[in-house]
Amino acid sequence: MRSVGSAVLVIVALLLAAVAGPAIWAERNVVSESGFVALAGPLGANKDFQQGLTTVVATQSAAQLDLPPQLQNLAAGVIKSAARTLYTQPGYAEAWAETLRRSHALTFTPDAGQQGRGSLNLDIAPMVGLVATKVSADLGVNLPAPKEVLISMDQPTVARAIPAVTTLGGWGIWLAIFAVVLLVLAIVVARNRSLTTVLAGLGLALVALAWALASGFVAGQFANLGTGNEVAAQFGSELGALAKNSWQWGITFTFILAAGLVIGGGAARMVRRISTP
Repeated sequence: MRSVGSAVLVIVALLLAAVAGPAIWAERNVVSESGFVALAGPLGANKDFQQGLTTVVATQSAAQLDLPPQLQNLAAGVIKSAARTLYTQPGYAEAWAETLRRSHALTFTPDAGQQGRGSLNLDIAPMVGLVATKVSADLGVNLPAPKEVLISMDQPTVARAIPAVTTLGGWGIWLAIFAVVLLVLAIVVARNRSLTTVLAGLGLALVALAWALASGFVAGQFANLGTGNEVAAQFGSELGALAKNSWQWGITFTFILAAGLVIGGGAARMVRRISTP
């Protein structure tokens, strides 16, 4: 009876751990605004992504900025030039970070006017604002920057997952604590503690392997963002790769922990055999 109870506790602990790991990662890197900005921040320095974003910022700037009629033709070249030099401007890093913060807010904390949009969006208004500042200086006119410039990243599967990710993220730490408590309890009540420890380690290694396989699937879901929109699709693809790389430390740590349990349990089993007359 003790063996059956211990086995059940180990299985439940492993299931909780399987959910807890990704939940903690999601809370820190997706649900958290600062975590999301840190995760997606390197995209701002990605040369390939910058090239695609340049075209979109130039197009949106031309459409959004309220230019006097007599300056329309002249402004087209100035806007393109300003967009091309966007990444060398002093305020670029902060504008990109603000773009990420606004985009995160649209997804996780939309205000009353934004509720029900039903899609993910990248708000590049801060980038257009930089172009507006440059064009204003070059043309000698004051161009107010738009409050919001959205690039749709509509992907129903990801959008539907957001509430679940938010909820699970909040429970991540507690799930991890419960998993540890149950695992310790399983070892304590087990008839053969060393064998139980080894089996728990092997089970944890399987959990880490499942995470490794699932990370590729999740990255693929990010890559499907913004289907039909080149910049949005590239953002999703690159963000998926960053997310996958970010999660590798968790997978590696879990493999190391699993190896520790297997080695520890195996060593205890050997000592027990040696000491038993």
